[in-house]
Amino acid sequence: MQHSRFARRLLYALVLAVTAGLIVADPNDWVNANYVLQQSSAGNTVNARQSILNKASGTAKSGPWSVVTKNSVEPPSGDVHDYLSWAPYHWPDCNWCSKGTNHLSGPNQGGNATDSDPSEDGGDTGNDDDDPYEDGGGDDNGAYQLSVLNNISLLSRRGAASHGHTHHRMVRRRRGATGHRKAPARRQQSDTPSMTSDVGGLLPTDGDLPVPTNPPALGDLPTDGTSSTQSSVKTINGTPAPAQAPAKTKASKCTPSPTKSLAPSATWTTCPYVVRDGKVNPDVRTLPDSPAVVDMSQSVLYNAIAYGMSKTRSYSQNVAKFIDAFFLTPATAMNPNMNYGQQVRGPGKDHQMGTFTGILDLRGVVKVVNAIQLMKAAASPDWTAARDKAMTSWMKSYVSWMQNSALGKETASKANNHFSFYVNQLAAAQMYNGDTQGAQNTLKSYFTNQFLDQVAASGEQPFEAVRTRPYHYRCFNLEAIITNAKLGDQLGMNFWTAKSKYGATIQTALDYTMGLDPKGEDISDIFPHVAAVAAAYGDPKGKYAAFLQQKESDYASQPFWFYDQSSALPNSPAGAHAKHRRGSILETPASVAGALRVDGVRDAEHLAGQALDTVHSASIPFECPAVFALAKETELEDGLFVSCDQLKPFYEMLSNVPPATL
Repeated sequence: MQHSRFARRLLYALVLAVTAGLIVADPNDWVNANYVLQQSSAGNTVNARQSILNKASGTAKSGPWSVVTKNSVEPPSGDVHDYLSWAPYHWPDCNWCSKGTNHLSGPNQGGNATDSDPSEDGGDTGNDDDDPYEDGGGDDNGAYQLSVLNNISLLSRRGAASHGHTHHRMVRRRRGATGHRKAPARRQQSDTPSMTSDVGGLLPTDGDLPVPTNPPALGDLPTDGTSSTQSSVKTINGTPAPAQAPAKTKASKCTPSPTKSLAPSATWTTCPYVVRDGKVNPDVRTLPDSPAVVDMSQSVLYNAIAYGMSKTRSYSQNVAKFIDAFFLTPATAMNPNMNYGQQVRGPGKDHQMGTFTGILDLRGVVKVVNAIQLMKAAASPDWTAARDKAMTSWMKSYVSWMQNSALGKETASKANNHFSFYVNQLAAAQMYNGDTQGAQNTLKSYFTNQFLDQVAASGEQPFEAVRTRPYHYRCFNLEAIITNAKLGDQLGMNFWTAKSKYGATIQTALDYTMGLDPKGEDISDIFPHVAAVAAAYGDPKGKYAAFLQQKESDYASQPFWFYDQSSALPNSPAGAHAKHRRGSILETPASVAGALRVDGVRDAEHLAGQALDTVHSASIPFECPAVFALAKETELEDGLFVSCDQLKPFYEMLSNVPPATL
């Protein structure tokens, strides 16, 4: 026993050493600027505000950031100012011949020992909770660093969830098979807004540098599971089991192994890559652009809020310095496009560009816009007219790219979290450019179109529930939806009461997810959303406060606790009753056990149409989401497709309680 405790302590100490200095970013968010200036001394958020001040100073030590440091791996354009990342869930599928034998694979066969493609025959794709590259950045936490400790994790990990049956499984396809994403290797001028054309050519490089990564070692790959062949519908806590790709047999042919050793980078252009939902390919971590975006945007927001609260000049100077380096200084500025975001590697010109999922990587632009608005509201002398003009030019170019490029249009056609986060970015950038009407229209279009199909009557989110890590993706889409509602709130609009096709609100979705067993996934994903919903809708029964107190007892010390107060959401149901009152909808930890008494909260929840504990979905008949009007399938990730029939069971569930217990 003593040895076990010592081992745990030693491991914990090693983890602290490994993660020291890392920036642990918050979810995408928006903080009302006037609220920050007015509530800088509110007693119930004092610990959260101190945390923000500490994080502002701490994160600034790692800045500034830029995308021009590529670790010797350049984007296909050859321009180091272009953002570059690799699709995190894609793995090489070389199918090299082994010792002269053909490679045959079935649900219960081990297959080729040199095949780098994990989980080809179905089964669990592995556990990568909280990996910062899984969603294009490090906005969850630094837990991925635990991989250096022989993959030993102090965090709870998701258990096997390979109970899905063929009927509900997503379909994987290689990019070349989709037929709708053809693009030349050379970029079109209309797709490549550039801020560095006047730099006088590309920045110099240091010559031939060593290739930064190797193909995934056999020990890094997840093991194949045994695919299910049952015909009955399986559920986990009343929810259809997470979808898995169907078992399939590879062709009996294999590619002769090269007689000479290949450079590791040869894998990137020689082998086709296949998607393994939820399993992060470790070599994507060698590219620095994704964490640079995350770290920069988080530090900029912390420092802007810190300046708004304290008026300490150093915070304001940090914001200006970091934005200059990342967006404006010609030698280090990022070009305003995501042409090479989440590139899927492989042979051919089709793999010399990014994918629609890459736009997700720049969702931190919402925090950047928020930070600049705070600087302006606080009359910072460091946010000059010249700097504002230059940033406006960058944002206008980026908006144009989002709306007119092939990748931007493709992302805008999706129905899941990728579109929700697309709206985050587009609306925030439009707000920055002074296009208030455009931002309002963007948000209104989302809540009156795609949002209608995103939340079932029970509060389930079918497009996210079908994934291999459903708890994470439910929380992830909630993150984007709540941010969209907060952006609308800033613009004087109330989307908190918006309802889906089945009568569900944001609160319905939060309540449903809050009632689920995470099954080993990271429950902390939901904490900021619980606070946000409590602030927007009220908490007269204290269920949100009790949940946070039980699961995260120091929640009042987290930055989100300062962001998520009713007075920060003046157009929400509960916020409408708190416009002229300082305080919190949730009780402070010292009195959390007592009854919550907030004037007008019950009326606010009545106005919001608070969801019932049990929803009878039969009252609103199911119909296929609008995205299926022109196609039988929709793409959730590059190469990962789902049909209406596969999503239907998630819409027809009554609640998160198993049907037998209702």
